[in-house]
Amino acid sequence: MILWKLIKQDFRNLITTPVVVTICTIYPWLLIGLFGFIFSSLYGSEGITAYDYYGVTMMIYLIITSLTITPNTFMEKKLRQGNVRIAYAPISKVTIYMSKIISSYLFMGISFSLNMVIMNYFKIVNFGGENFIYVLGLMMTFLFFTVTIGGAACVLIKTEELTNTILSNVASILAFVSGMFFPVDNLGKTVSSIANLSPIKWILDLSFSVIYDNNFQNYSVIVMGLLLLSIAALIVMHFNYKPEDYI
Repeated sequence: MILWKLIKQDFRNLITTPVVVTICTIYPWLLIGLFGFIFSSLYGSEGITAYDYYGVTMMIYLIITSLTITPNTFMEKKLRQGNVRIAYAPISKVTIYMSKIISSYLFMGISFSLNMVIMNYFKIVNFGGENFIYVLGLMMTFLFFTVTIGGAACVLIKTEELTNTILSNVASILAFVSGMFFPVDNLGKTVSSIANLSPIKWILDLSFSVIYDNNFQNYSVIVMGLLLLSIAALIVMHFNYKPEDYI
């Protein structure tokens, strides 16, 4: 099957890209360990450790940064020779761009899921205990959203450097205003009100509600919203993707 062959090829390219492997395997432990250690004295009084808080926020942050990984599967310079062969092969464009979306999602999904399973099992980070599967499902749905949005941005902008610059800046701004690095509720009502407008803050609040309050209010709404936005991104990709633009 041609799609499966292309998925394996793109998956292999991701595995051999040091930056991508580092983000997916080392960064979760590094960021959670660093922030958990630095802010350990500020948490713990209510049963939530710094590692618990930053375990959730840093996983969401890393998923946001995956916005910049999908474009690399389209436009990485070392892939252009292979893109030439694929562009002029009798293969549908749907097969080509979907292989990149699926391979990106599988690689990052497997990596992040394994990290979360290990941290939750050994109680390094509380990812929900009995509700772990729901938190994981939310994270993986959000990952699919970021992967498809990254692909859509890629086919619209068509320049690797500009795409990565725009997406990385957007990711950083969203992470900051959503309280990824510190609770924004402590900064006053104005800042808190601005943060509450961020969809990333909704995902963050929902994750903590499921983990600590067993509260699934808005869970299905947010998951369905992410899936619908992902489908919209795929539609944008379908109508704007041209294989010859990436050779």
